[in-house]
Amino acid sequence: MAFIIIDLEFNNLSGIHKCIPNVYNDNPGLKNLELDNEIIEIGAVKLDAHMQPCEELKVYIKPSVIPIINPKILEITKINIKDLENGVGFVEGINKLKEMVDEGDIICSWAKDDIAEIIRNANYYGYDDLSWIDNYLDIQEYVTKILGYRKSLSLKNALKALKIKVNEDLLHDALNDCIYTAHVFKNMYNSRAVKNYIVEDIFKMPALEVRSLEGVELNYEKINQICPKCKKKLEVDYPFSIVGWRFISLGTCSKCNSRVLDELIVKKSLCGEEIYKEVATVIDEYDYLRYENKLKNKVYN
Repeated sequence: MAFIIIDLEFNNLSGIHKCIPNVYNDNPGLKNLELDNEIIEIGAVKLDAHMQPCEELKVYIKPSVIPIINPKILEITKINIKDLENGVGFVEGINKLKEMVDEGDIICSWAKDDIAEIIRNANYYGYDDLSWIDNYLDIQEYVTKILGYRKSLSLKNALKALKIKVNEDLLHDALNDCIYTAHVFKNMYNSRAVKNYIVEDIFKMPALEVRSLEGVELNYEKINQICPKCKKKLEVDYPFSIVGWRFISLGTCSKCNSRVLDELIVKKSLCGEEIYKEVATVIDEYDYLRYENKLKNKVYN
């Protein structure tokens, strides 16, 4: 069994009009693209059972969906346009990644976005041979939980937390990001703990952000609303309402009388199912009043 850490770079049209004001007038075909993020670089590092690197991959994908490269992408990634012009097609590039994978290997990435984009790009190109992504590990989720952070760590902050020296000029290069991710993973690797984070069916994991929560109807059969302190059902003072990127609710424990903030993050699996992540936290009176004001404002506005 080996761990294959992947990282991708994408081209997209986000904010491109700020750099190229007439881009949509000059290129009307860009207005209704079926693919938001086109993969333009694949990086990968394979770690053997002893956590030692044994294989690397760096391949550029020649753009075909979005022929105009977003200047912001070039600024962030420092990719040379000539490298992209001399790149391979998506199918050839993804097959090079596939060739690194042996039976029982685990595909890894920092957050789930890259796996989601592999599937989206594969669907666009009619590439249906993804059975080699048999097992998957989100290293960001694993490291964040093991280090005890509540919010997801960026790769840069994980490197900082582990005091791993980093040349920031090398970040946002697909292969270099893989190498730095490998350093973080090696520092945090525990063969027993990591098993709890390996996903065997990537299509059922919560991988996609829900862009707008306004149309989401919550299924309360999938929501617990219990006190994190004594595990009793909460008396709901304020039902779930959208605040920022998630739903929040306020309640009081029927047993210990604790004030509880209940946060609900909604994501979608790669097969379209809504998946909830619920986090209940005991809060003090000050925080309760602060969140209460937010929820009251939502009602009256």
